[in-house]
Amino acid sequence: MDRIDALRLFQAVAELESFTRAAERHSLTPGAASKQISALEERMQARLLERTTRSVRLTDAGRALLERVRPWLTEYEAIEHGLAADNAAAAGFLRVAAPVDFGSARLIEPVTAFMEQWPSVEVRLDLSDRMVDLVDEGYDLAVRLGHLPDSSLIAKRLADAPMTTIASPAWLEAEGTPVHPSDLARHSCIIDRNRPAPNLWRFEKDGVKTDVKVDGRLSLNGASAAVAAACAGAGVGCVPSWAARAAIADGRVVSLMDDWTPEARELWAVFPSNRYLAHRVRLFVDFLAGWFKGTV
Repeated sequence: MDRIDALRLFQAVAELESFTRAAERHSLTPGAASKQISALEERMQARLLERTTRSVRLTDAGRALLERVRPWLTEYEAIEHGLAADNAAAAGFLRVAAPVDFGSARLIEPVTAFMEQWPSVEVRLDLSDRMVDLVDEGYDLAVRLGHLPDSSLIAKRLADAPMTTIASPAWLEAEGTPVHPSDLARHSCIIDRNRPAPNLWRFEKDGVKTDVKVDGRLSLNGASAAVAAACAGAGVGCVPSWAARAAIADGRVVSLMDDWTPEARELWAVFPSNRYLAHRVRLFVDFLAGWFKGTV
């Protein structure tokens, strides 16, 4: 039993004037309750209760202690119950970190829909490409793409985040169309420095994997910038499918080597712990998983 519980037990004994009834309230035996009060008295270096065969009464020191701790225990219980209620309800403040491009392009809509469904939740969405420290910086969760490093964080996979290889029609007309990953060696490729290994592109076909070392005159950071560069004819890009979807649909770029699948990425929700995870966080994570339905 911790010290707060010991003080609660002491308060119950004082109010009920009975070890037996106080012990019942705290699911203890009378003997265990008596030992806890004796330990409290030892810590306080004072006798707090006078015990007789028929009753239990406060000493002057006990009365002074009760007067001091009663309002504090009342306030503590109000805080405790309030936190428990906040965790049980879909209400409160939700702080989320996410990458800039993905957050801007793909998270705003589900965040807005979530807030419409749960009007008591307030969301702060922080967009940054740096790896934020969830605990030190006070985030409830982060949405991350790619392969996660080993850590003490809890991660839930939300969806696949496939990649695609693209180039503009003008580039392909001038430089030729690659049909095999090895053909990329003779193309100027757009290097996205946000990728873990920007110059190493990995592909798979029918279970066969191949790595291609690529190079190019343009390097940048960000999926949207890489798509824009490909649309402008800067070279061949390997980009997230969600970032290229509109440009492919309107013909600004062409999807290449569709039988060779670029190395798969995944979308994750990452949070510090799931032991006392607030209900609003669980709701948001489940909402995102349902929104993306398996693929970003």
